[in-house]
Amino acid sequence: MASQMREMDDFHEGIDAVAPDRKTRAGKIAEAFYRGHWLRGYIRGKLLADPVFDVALESIREKGGGVIDLGCGLGLLGFWIKIDGSPVSYKGCDLGGWKINEGRAAAQRMGYESMTLHEADLMEFPLENASVICAFDILHYLPEEQQGKLIRRLAQAAKEGSLVLLRNGVRECGWRSVVTLLEEWWTRCSGWISGGQINFPRLESLIAEFEKEGCLVEARPLWGKTPFSSYLLRIVSRH
Repeated sequence: MASQMREMDDFHEGIDAVAPDRKTRAGKIAEAFYRGHWLRGYIRGKLLADPVFDVALESIREKGGGVIDLGCGLGLLGFWIKIDGSPVSYKGCDLGGWKINEGRAAAQRMGYESMTLHEADLMEFPLENASVICAFDILHYLPEEQQGKLIRRLAQAAKEGSLVLLRNGVRECGWRSVVTLLEEWWTRCSGWISGGQINFPRLESLIAEFEKEGCLVEARPLWGKTPFSSYLLRIVSRH
């Protein structure tokens, strides 16, 4: 219990501990969104507290080439890449039309011409020629059959040379799994996300599915200062 309390304290103190330049970057991105104070606060907090942006950026710097972001939401990963000065192209897709529209408008305000956002189904969005494919926090919205289809799509892309970064909450991760389920309930009640499943995978099963498809998988916790049960899978071809 004491260790859990320490982790929760870290979560609440996280934003205060970040470097000033990161706060400046997050603030600039948030101010490009005009929808309202709540959205700007959400964006600033998300960029500062969630480690997935920095981890993805590090891999993108190393790999280079174009980035595809499946289930991109507002396109925050794209903004984080661009404000870093990276020349890579970024394509994001999401079914949330208002998020795509808000992201497009903000990208235009910031002059990010090589960043494009598309209102599209992630199951159909083209993955060809992507150097890095990101799929963050989307798998649990899909029923089991669709999860399998997406895993096979991502595995095929990895075998064709893409680096796949998949982050998702997982089952059987103690209190973090409970908090993650509560957060998903909130997203539906608030209207932030409409419909979809709440079908979190087991980490071992997820790794096994990619390995069965001929991939090498590196998995590690990636919850940072958040209370969620997030794991990051770094997926490449076995050959």
